[in-house]
This record gives sequence, C-alpha cells and structure tokens, in this order.
Amino acid sequence: MLSKTEGRVIYCCPLCNNKFRAEGRGVFLCPSCSRELRVGALAEGTAWDAESQGRWVEAIVATTKGAIAEPGMFFSQVAGGRGWVRPWAYALIISSLVFVISAAYQFGFQALASSFELTDPAESLAFFSMFPISVGALIAFALVGIPFGMTAGLLIQAGIYHACLFVLGAAKRGFADTFRVACYSMAPQVFQLLPIIGGPLAWGWQMVLSVIGIKVVHETTYGRSAVAVFLPMILCCGFVTLIGVAAGGWIFASLISKAV
Repeated sequence: MLSKTEGRVIYCCPLCNNKFRAEGRGVFLCPSCSRELRVGALAEGTAWDAESQGRWVEAIVATTKGAIAEPGMFFSQVAGGRGWVRPWAYALIISSLVFVISAAYQFGFQALASSFELTDPAESLAFFSMFPISVGALIAFALVGIPFGMTAGLLIQAGIYHACLFVLGAAKRGFADTFRVACYSMAPQVFQLLPIIGGPLAWGWQMVLSVIGIKVVHETTYGRSAVAVFLPMILCCGFVTLIGVAAGGWIFASLISKAV
C-alpha cells in the first residue's frame, strides 16, 4: 500500500507490514524482510496474492494477521489484487487447517480420556477399534468434502452479497471482487481453535470483516455494506421463524380439534 509524503513514496510491505520510503517508483527490497517489491500502484494485493518466492507460510500468517488486526488497510490491498484462485486457495487452507486441528483435538481428548479410564470401557474399545476407519473418513472428507462445500458456500455467500449490493446501487466492482472479500473474510476462522469462545468469536468477527471488506472494496458506505451482509441473514431467520410459527399453529389446531 502506498501514500505520498514530501514527494517520497511511503510503501507498506504486504508481507511484514514494515513501512519504508522509496524514492519514486520501481523495484525495491523491503529493509525488514528483504522481499523484492514492485512499488508502482496504490495497492498490489495481499501478501498471499503477491507471494512468488516460496515463502507461503509467512504470506498466510501475514495475510491472516493483516485481516484480523488492520482490516481497513488490508481490504484496500484486497481491492488492488485480482483473480479468484489465490483467495480461494487461502480460504481452503484456513478451512482445512481449522478442520484438521479441531479433529485432532477431538481424537486426542478421546484417547486421553480412554487412557485415564474416564470413559466407559466399551466406548473406549469401540473408539480404538474404529480409529483407523475414522481417520480414513476424516482424510476423505478433508480432501473432498471441504473443497466442494467451502467453494459452494463462498460462491453462494458472495452471490447474495453482490445481489444485495446491486439492488442497493452499491456494486461498483465485479462479482470477482465480492468473492475475494468473502474468501479473505475467512481469516478469523482461526479463532475456532480457541475453546468455548472460539466459535462465536470467529463467526462474529468474520461478519465484521465482511462489512468492512465490502465497504472498502466497493467504495460504498458502512450502512449499505451492513445491509448487504445482514439483510439476507435476517430474512432467512424470519422465514424460518415464520415456518416454525405456522407449523406450531397447525399442530396446536390439530390437537384442539381432536380434543373437541
């Protein structure tokens, strides 16, 4: 990300977030992480978008940290990037990582409880006898279920957001940009690894990032961005509630008619 001060360019490295001055535009080395950077646009995408030197782990960590800690600056970098594959791959890595570590936690706790005889012996025997099958099913789901399920979910989510933005007259950029926001908003899912509060914190902060991301990328207001994110959820909950009330009323009426 770039800004200008007294004729010099202030560049923020997307990998380490170090800021340095560059005389004009061109190719420079970050003085902090020694990464080769091309200074020539207001934003060149996220650290994950721009990584090409094999430092993938650092890029993922920097991208996740930037999304969670500095969402405004981060989504200005998202707006400067292009393409579907890199954001999709980032969301897939985050989803797979959280799934595998969570599953490992569950297996570990079950094995620990069995070793200390905290569970019923029959349950422990069933657990250890089914362990190879469970691991196989876990691997199969991680390889097949997560990519397809996550991709479908992100496409539907981005489609709903973009449709709402279009209705509100706030869709200033294309569907691919909305999809990028949906993908990079997955960063807080790493909080799922925290016990008890991890789930609510992850989903709540993901919604916040979606609002900020849509606002920054589509250059709209927070009001319209919040409507695009939360209105479909409110309508869906209202529809489910309406069906529940109707079903409850039908059951109540049936009971009354039988009693009479």
